[in-house]
Amino acid sequence: MNNPLWQLEGVGLGQRLCDITLRIKPGVTAVLGHSGAGKTSLLNLLIGFEKPDAGKLTSGFNCGSHRIPLFWVPADGGLWPHLTVAEHIAAVLEKNADPAVETNRWLEEFDLTHRRDRRPDTLSAGEQARLSVARALAADAAGLVMGEPLEHVDPSRVGKYWQVIRRHLAGKNTSLVFATHSPGPVLAEAQRVICLQDGCLQYDGEVEALYWQPASPELAGRLGEANWLEPETARLWLQREESMPRCFRPEQIFVQLDGQSPFVVESSSFQGSVAEVEVRHESTGAIRTFYHRP
Repeated sequence: MNNPLWQLEGVGLGQRLCDITLRIKPGVTAVLGHSGAGKTSLLNLLIGFEKPDAGKLTSGFNCGSHRIPLFWVPADGGLWPHLTVAEHIAAVLEKNADPAVETNRWLEEFDLTHRRDRRPDTLSAGEQARLSVARALAADAAGLVMGEPLEHVDPSRVGKYWQVIRRHLAGKNTSLVFATHSPGPVLAEAQRVICLQDGCLQYDGEVEALYWQPASPELAGRLGEANWLEPETARLWLQREESMPRCFRPEQIFVQLDGQSPFVVESSSFQGSVAEVEVRHESTGAIRTFYHRP
């Protein structure tokens, strides 16, 4: 399982991807970037929907006990307009599976039982997204490639469906590559992350390394709020010595009252799990915003 699922060497795709070199290992990998970063183009190459214009792309899938090597969930879901919800699941099941039992199981897991006889054009965007993921899991592929899965699902329910995905991946020893523009699913679900910007590779590595030791302010911001401080600013604002620029995450910043402090709070904003505070340094007049845990 140490062999890469895909290996890209200097891969290009028109003006959408430029000189991409990386190895995608078994496990869960997120492809992170803003709209237009090249996420969909990269996924299209992985599943063979498009071919690179330059460089070399090789895949090394071993099906093992799985029925098929790969199943794709494009960003639009890729649902079949002529099939009902239940028929979508039944269509991808292995031949020796009990279609009634397995179809009912997946519809229950994704809360689609009451929509079983509907066709895709009568479903909400969230229901379509859930169906596309349920169908992919039911297919029992060695690898899954998903374009922004569960993007349109009610945020209060997304966690429940990610739990279903997580259990399936662990139980079946299945790998997943998924695209997203949000740091939340990356932090919660992925071991590795590929960051793209304007078709170029910014980062390829462990999620935790990117979270705690990003190489730049831009990379730090990929996984949420960050306080990037140069050594001199750390000395002024945190009153500590740092040998090089570094990122301080909100959970590393503490704000507390101190009558002898050289700082004055100008404003504070509660934002749920993160708070934003604007602080002024009295003697210099410098003002800086910090993100911290409330």
